[in-house]
Amino acid sequence: MAVIGMNMRAPKSEATGTSGQSFVKGEFEELGWGAVPNPEHDLGTDLWLMARDENRFDLGALVGAQVKTGESYFKSPKKDEGSGEIVGWWYAEGDDSHFDYWSEHTTPHILVLRDAKTKTSYWVHVTSEVLQSTGKGNKILVPASQTVDESSREALTAVATSPSKAASLDGSVWGASWKVPQSDRLRYALMAPRLVAPHPNKGQVLPDATEAIAMLTQGRFGDLRDVASPGKRAEAKEVADPESYVWKLFDAAWKWVVSGDLSGLRDLGETTDHRYIAGVTALRAAALIEHGQPGEALTAVQAVRSQEGLSTIDLAWLKSHESRCLVELGQLEEARDLALEVQKLRAIAPNDPTANALVAVTTALVFDTSGFGARDVGELIQSIDTSTRWWRSQTIANGLERYFDKQFDNWGRDSSVIWAASDTVWTSLRSATLLAGLSADHGGWRNAMSLLARRELMKATSADTEIILEALTDLLRAGAKSQLVLAVRKLGDDGPVEPLVILTGSLRLESAPRSSLGSALAFLRYAGDFAEVANADRHAEWLLLTLENPAQIRDRLKPLFLVETALLESLGGLMRSISPTMKRRVMDHILRLPAIEDQSLASGYGRLVALVGGDQWSEDDRARLSARTDDNWELEDDVHGVLAANDPDFRDGLQEKIRNGDLIALGNFGKVTDLPRDVAEAAIQHLVTRIETQVEQARKGSYGLGGPELGQAIVVLNAWHREVARWDVVEMLLSEHMSHPSHIIDTLDSLGKVAEQIPFSEKVLLKPLLEEITQRPAYERDTAFIPLNSSPQSAARLALLRIFPDEVADSTIQDLLAGSDSDREVAATVAGTRRANGDRNLLSSLARDVHPQVRVAAIVGLAKWFASENYVPATAAVVTVLVRRGGPLTATQVSRCLLGMPRSEARDALLRSLANHPSALVRARVAVGLTD
Repeated sequence: MAVIGMNMRAPKSEATGTSGQSFVKGEFEELGWGAVPNPEHDLGTDLWLMARDENRFDLGALVGAQVKTGESYFKSPKKDEGSGEIVGWWYAEGDDSHFDYWSEHTTPHILVLRDAKTKTSYWVHVTSEVLQSTGKGNKILVPASQTVDESSREALTAVATSPSKAASLDGSVWGASWKVPQSDRLRYALMAPRLVAPHPNKGQVLPDATEAIAMLTQGRFGDLRDVASPGKRAEAKEVADPESYVWKLFDAAWKWVVSGDLSGLRDLGETTDHRYIAGVTALRAAALIEHGQPGEALTAVQAVRSQEGLSTIDLAWLKSHESRCLVELGQLEEARDLALEVQKLRAIAPNDPTANALVAVTTALVFDTSGFGARDVGELIQSIDTSTRWWRSQTIANGLERYFDKQFDNWGRDSSVIWAASDTVWTSLRSATLLAGLSADHGGWRNAMSLLARRELMKATSADTEIILEALTDLLRAGAKSQLVLAVRKLGDDGPVEPLVILTGSLRLESAPRSSLGSALAFLRYAGDFAEVANADRHAEWLLLTLENPAQIRDRLKPLFLVETALLESLGGLMRSISPTMKRRVMDHILRLPAIEDQSLASGYGRLVALVGGDQWSEDDRARLSARTDDNWELEDDVHGVLAANDPDFRDGLQEKIRNGDLIALGNFGKVTDLPRDVAEAAIQHLVTRIETQVEQARKGSYGLGGPELGQAIVVLNAWHREVARWDVVEMLLSEHMSHPSHIIDTLDSLGKVAEQIPFSEKVLLKPLLEEITQRPAYERDTAFIPLNSSPQSAARLALLRIFPDEVADSTIQDLLAGSDSDREVAATVAGTRRANGDRNLLSSLARDVHPQVRVAAIVGLAKWFASENYVPATAAVVTVLVRRGGPLTATQVSRCLLGMPRSEARDALLRSLANHPSALVRARVAVGLTD
C-alpha cells in the first residue's frame, strides 16, 4: 500500500522564500531586534520586527517586513547617470493592494529584497510619498545603500518610531491620556513635572514621593506643606513608605531648592536602583552648577554614566549634563561630541517629551559651540520647539504677569489685603530655573536665573543685605553681565555696599566657569573700589599673572570676549584698593611692556598709568616711561600726563603742542592757569578756527562726533585767561540751531561751573542765548554720544541758574520742585549756590529725595555751606548723618567738593567722618584733604 504524500515535493519558490525570510530574520536578530515570523496570517507581512536600541532596550515599536528573495527581483536596476553604478532596484506590482496595505498600515512596513548570491538584504520604508506610478500600478526604488546591518540601525529605528503620534501636550490637555512608565517617572518629575504631579485643580492631596518631587520642580511649595519633612509625613499616616529612598531624595532636593543648601544632596547615599540613578545625578549636577562648581558636577556625572542597566534616555540625560559641564570647563569639542550622541534620541524616542527636551538642549549646545559657517539655524529653531520648553516659557510668563499685576496694584494704591498669599512670582521663576537646570539647558537656566535675581534685587530693601548678596551672586554665576553691572553701579551709588564687599571676598577668579568669567571680571571693574585690601591684592595678583600669559585662559575656557581688555578693566577697578606693594608690581608690569599698538589695550594700560598717581612714579620710572615709543595714543596720552605732572621740561614741550591747538596736550598739562598768556592766546585762536569750521559744517548737516568738546575747551581757557578770551565764538556756537547737542552740552555745563569768572557784560549777552536753548524742541536721539540723562535744554537751564543765582525767584524754585528728577536736582544745586533764606531747610528736605542725584546735589550743597562757615558741632552731626545716609555716591561727591575748598575746622571734620568709608576712592581723597 502506497503511503500518500510521501513523494510530494515543495515548490522551489517556497524554499527560496522561506530561506530568505530566515536569513532576514537572523540579520535583524544580529542587530538585537526581536523578529517573529507571521506564517498564519500573512496578508503582506512576513516578519514582525520588535525595535530595540543599541543597548538592547525595547523601544515599544513594531515594524512589519515583507521579504522578496531571488534573482528576479534584481532585474530592474537603476544606475547613476554619471558613474554607471547601481544605486538601487525597482520593485513593481500591477495590483496596488500590497502597496496600499504596506503604506497605510498603522504599523510601518519595509520591503526587503534578499540577494541570495551575495547574501545581502536591501530594504526600503514603504510610504505613499516614495511610491511612483507605472500607469498600471506602482513601483518603489529599493536603495543599494540601505542594507540590513549595523550601518542602517539609526535609519531602521527611525522607521520603527516614525508613524506613532504623541498624545497632545498642548495647554492643559494632559493627565489621564498620558501614562508615564514607572521606570521613567523620576525623569518626568524633574523634566516634565506636569505629567507626573497631581493637577492643581484636585486641591490638597498627599502625593507619593515622585509626585512630591514633581510638585517641587513646579514650585508648588505651599501644596507640599503636609509632606515637606519626615516629621510631617509621619503625622500624615496616609503617606506610603515615608522613609523610602525617593522621599530622602525629595528631602535633599527640598533643602537645596528652598534654601540653597547642598548638604542633603551631597550626603544622600547612592542607590543601585536604575530607575533613580540618573535622576539623583541630574539633581546633583544641576545644583552644583547653580553653585558655580561645574568640575564637581562633572565628576558626579562621570561616576555613574558608565553603569550597566541605564535606559537609553537616562544615559542621554547624563550625557547632556556632562556636555553642559564640559562647556563650562572650556572643553568644547568633547561637549559637542557627547551632544551629538544625544541626537540619536530623535529616532529612538521621538514621542517622549523628556527625550525631545534633551535633543533640543544638545542641539542648542552644538549650535552655540560651532563656528558660524557650521550653524544650522533652521534645525535649531525646529529642535527647540518642544513641549517642555513651552511649559517653562509659560511658567516664566505667569511669574512675570503676577509681578506686573503687583506693580500695577502698587501704582493704583490697592489697599486690599490677601491673607496668607505666597510669593508666586518667586516660585514661578524658581521653578523655571529648576526646569532648565535639570534638563541641562544652560542657556535657559541663565535666562531664568537672571530674571529671578533681578526680581529679588528690585524687591529688596537696603536692610536685605543677604538677599542682595545672593541675587548678585546668581547674576554673576548666570553670566548676566550687563544686568550685574547695572546692579553693582546702583549699589555703588545708593548702597548698601556690604554685599559688594562680601562678594569681592568670596569671588575666586581662578575657578570661574566659562559663562561667568566675563561677569566676574566686570563685577570687579565696578565693585573693586569696595574690595578689602587683602582681597584686592589677591585678585590683582591673578589678573597680573593672567595678563602675562593670556593664552592660558583662552585655551582653558575659550571665552567669547577680549580677554586682555577685560583683565585690564578689572585691574583698573581694583587699583585704588590694592596695597602699595601690589601697586608697585603693577607699575613694574607696565614698565616691562613692549610697545602697545592695539587701542583697546592702550586704553586699559593708560587707565592703570593714570590711576597709579603722578607722585608714585620715581625718577627712574619716569625716565623709562619717557623712553617708550610707538605706543597707541591712548597709552601715550596718560604717560604724558604723568610726565607733565613731574617734569618741567616736559611741560614746556606740552606748551608748544598746546600753542598749536593740541587739546590732548592741554588736558595733560594740568591747571590752565599755569599757561603763559601767549600760549593760551594761540590755543584759543586755534579753537576759534576749529569751532568756526564745526559750525559751518553743522549748517550743512555734517557732524564729526567724538573727541574733546571744542566749546568746553574754549570756555575754560576764556574763563582763566580773560585778557585774550574770545566769547564771541562761544556765542556763535550756542546760537546755531544746527549745532549738534554733543557739541554744546559740556560747553553749557562749563559755563555754569565757571560762572564767577565770566565778565558781567558777557553774561548779559549769553543770557538770551541760554534762554532760547531751554525752549528748543526735544532732540530725537540717534547717537550714543548723548547721555540718556542729559539734554541741551536742561544743561542751559542749569547754566542760567548758576550764572544768575540772585535772579532765581522762589516761584522758579517751586516750579522746579514740581518738575522732573533733573528739575529737582537743579533746584538743589541752585539752593546750594545762592544760600538764600529758607534754602537750608529746602536742602535738608531734598536730602531725603527718592532720586539719588537729587539727594547728592542737596547734601553736597549742605556740606559746602557747612564747610564754608564756622564749625558748629550740632550742625556737623546733622550733615555727617545725611552724608552717611545718602549712599556711596554722596560720599564720593562730597569728598570731591571738599577737596576744592580751603581748609577749615568744619571742612576737616566732614572729611574725618569719611576716613573709614568702604570706598577706597573716598578714603584716598580724605587722606589728601587732611594732608598739609
